[in-house]
Amino acid sequence: MFILYGSRKKIKVDKDLGRCICPNCHHDVNRSLAREKTALTIFYIPVIGWTSKRLIICPCCGDSEILTGSRYKELKKA
Repeated sequence: MFILYGSRKKIKVDKDLGRCICPNCHHDVNRSLAREKTALTIFYIPVIGWTSKRLIICPCCGDSEILTGSRYKELKKA
């Protein structure tokens, strides 16, 4: 008998922040406010979530900026 286990990262986009210049690729893009959650999986089913990051993501280059909890809440309400 064997058990398949691993981890999975899932990104959920919460809000579109509008057009701005990406500091990494210097393109004028729609950056997004998102959360990344990592979970332990058994047989491809998420069982335990252990980390959560709050990010601003560039869709062009994939660059992300990690935010603090208070800054994330401030941008989400605005």
